[in-house]
Amino acid sequence: MIPIRAVAMATLLAVLAACATPPREPAAPLSPPRDLLVELGDAEAAGDRDAMLSLASELWADPSTDMELRQDLAELMAREGDTDGALAAYQDLADAEAAAPETDWARLIELEARMAEIAAAAGDTATATAHAGRAVALVADHLGVDHPRMAPLLAFAKANGLDLARIAMAGGFATIEEMELALADSIERARDTGAAMPAGRRLSPRVFGEEPDFDLVKVFYGTDRAPAPGEKLIVDGQPVLDARTYYSADRGKLETGTVVVSVPRNRALGEIPKPSVLRFDVRPDPARHVIVGDMKIHPDMEAFVRELKLELAKSQRREIFVLIHGYNTKFDAGIERTAQLSTDLEIDGAAVFYAWPSAGSLFGYKADRSQITPEAVKDLEDFLLILADRTGADRISVVAHSMGNEFLTLALNQMAQDRPGEKLFDEVVFASPDVDADEFIDRVSQIRGLADDFTLYASSKDRALQASRRFNGTGRRAGDSAQPVLLPVLNTIDTSAVSDGGLGHSDIFGGAFTDFQAILWLSLEPDQRCLLGRREEGNAVAWVLGSPRTEFCDPKAFSTAMTTMRRVGVEQSANVLSEQIAEAESLGSPDASLWQAALRIVQWLGTAGLFMPETTPAPQ
Repeated sequence: MIPIRAVAMATLLAVLAACATPPREPAAPLSPPRDLLVELGDAEAAGDRDAMLSLASELWADPSTDMELRQDLAELMAREGDTDGALAAYQDLADAEAAAPETDWARLIELEARMAEIAAAAGDTATATAHAGRAVALVADHLGVDHPRMAPLLAFAKANGLDLARIAMAGGFATIEEMELALADSIERARDTGAAMPAGRRLSPRVFGEEPDFDLVKVFYGTDRAPAPGEKLIVDGQPVLDARTYYSADRGKLETGTVVVSVPRNRALGEIPKPSVLRFDVRPDPARHVIVGDMKIHPDMEAFVRELKLELAKSQRREIFVLIHGYNTKFDAGIERTAQLSTDLEIDGAAVFYAWPSAGSLFGYKADRSQITPEAVKDLEDFLLILADRTGADRISVVAHSMGNEFLTLALNQMAQDRPGEKLFDEVVFASPDVDADEFIDRVSQIRGLADDFTLYASSKDRALQASRRFNGTGRRAGDSAQPVLLPVLNTIDTSAVSDGGLGHSDIFGGAFTDFQAILWLSLEPDQRCLLGRREEGNAVAWVLGSPRTEFCDPKAFSTAMTTMRRVGVEQSANVLSEQIAEAESLGSPDASLWQAALRIVQWLGTAGLFMPETTPAPQ
């Protein structure tokens, strides 16, 4: 046993020794972890090609990089002239898809076709022929020789001087002439079915009977994107405009047009269904998939206004719905979203999409932000003023998502200076705005009077905005409800409780959609929407979605009430719901409780002074 005194002496000696030891130099601060996506965005914004390709290689080597980002990296290599790197990257993607347990044949075909395009652009016709041949063989084996995807492949091969004999052999055709017949059949089938293809598409419900399972939506658009360089495909002597490839990510002059989109009726609200990765669901079907179809460009703004007026003349409400897209959005994706929203919101008038030159790339954040210029803001202002001043619409609702709010808030701020005191719009909605909160407050504070109502949808679970703070190196974003933006001119809705999957950046298209409907359809104020709870924030109020103020107000019942009022009118809605209750009760249907809840919501609105319902007392 060691004596206590010895232990004390040892401790004292250790302390003295420590005191005699020279102090260490303070440790150097740890370097922040590298964010390769941010660095790549910086390099792209600076036009540093070597840095871009180097960072792309580093990201590719990172095993955590997902397939979507890998394809964006491959496209970057192709765009920057690294043909060998792009082909090798795309080949890796194709090999991974071919080895998947359930191969997505449509995706594999697109990968092979893209490799053929990259090789042909570099003048390597032998490599282009090999990949085009593989793509043709995959179409013939898994989709059928008359499938609409065959036409653009063979047309591309002919236009680029590829070895048609080798391609015909790869596709299982006995002769080039037999392959030419397949080309004609493919074009004809595309015209009859409306199946998605990059050229010659026609959407016609006639082959599906008098009552098709899909709606055709004409989306009007304005854009200051420049057309993509390169030759356009010619079919039957006419240039074919393809919404998927026509516009680039560069800025051009403001122009307008229309795109026809088929939207299936049997799908969930907010859904944009595409062909499944399952082997037997690779043929685009208008009854099941959203398909972008015929595109037309107006020769001038007069033609745009004239056609939009004709569209409004066919409607009863004469309403215009405008969507301004956010970061990482390609032109055709925005067209699809506008068509889907037009259908789900039952727009009775015209659906309008505004497209600014987003790169449509995960790592193009800095490039997208560089598009926010006074000239671009002026284009949007001019376009919105044309809708307000020249179309004769009875109602105009404007919705911006994500980075699109940078353009909209700046344009509205300028309008307020140019047209003080004028009401130009009915509803303006800022959805998940990727805008510095202080700048947002400064701009929106100046726009009172331009619209009847301004609504902000924000979430504390918005992961995209959390990433945006890293990219911008600044404080909170306006779409982050952790520190909500509260202004007298603004109705702020916190959607954190309904944020889909914790992402929170597209709640307006998902968990908040029913509340969104109530705004666009009926201009209901927050205190008239029983889905919303109140949260006091000093002298202001934030409205919380997911905390209903009544026991009978759940999202399904609220949606039923809103839809009924939209379709039959607010005054008659209570009568119609009472009839539905009586019918459901007579049949013993469980839907009776849903109709009862919807009726109570309608009567609650009547009590709140929205209207005087014509009905008997609500069931107890």
